[in-house]
Amino acid sequence: MTTAEETSPDVEASRLVRIIAAIVLVVLSVTFLVGVFDIRSPKGLDPAGPRFFPLIVTSAWVLLSLGYLVEGLRSPRGARTDHGRTWFEPVAIAVLLVLYAFLVVPLGYIIATLLLFFGAARVLGSRNTWRDAIVAVVLSVLVYIAFTQFLDISLPEGVLGL
Repeated sequence: MTTAEETSPDVEASRLVRIIAAIVLVVLSVTFLVGVFDIRSPKGLDPAGPRFFPLIVTSAWVLLSLGYLVEGLRSPRGARTDHGRTWFEPVAIAVLLVLYAFLVVPLGYIIATLLLFFGAARVLGSRNTWRDAIVAVVLSVLVYIAFTQFLDISLPEGVLGL
């Protein structure tokens, strides 16, 4: 027995969008995985080589994308699986990521990243402004320190001039 809500065109469109998004993720992840093997390294797959970490990340991305695709394909037609969510969250997160890509160099990694984290928390439903701000600052500073001090990877300094 189905209700009018379960068979609505919005629900089926949502399922279709999830499947298309999963297919895009699978194609992107496989493309990046193939690109990883173009990285020349005299050490092969040695963990100290430049190919090892991208290989781990893209392999995980492929597996998660395939899992997302299977979940989308296995979800019953007409079943509401978005728990009241709309298209707003993924579109807003995508806009935030595009803005981040444009702002990370002029503003610097720390400022651009804390704005991204704070904005993402707000978009995803958090309404505790102080907690969101503190978490955004702490996470962006910790990631900056981890990359610059421990992994010896330089990140954009921006207006802070770190």
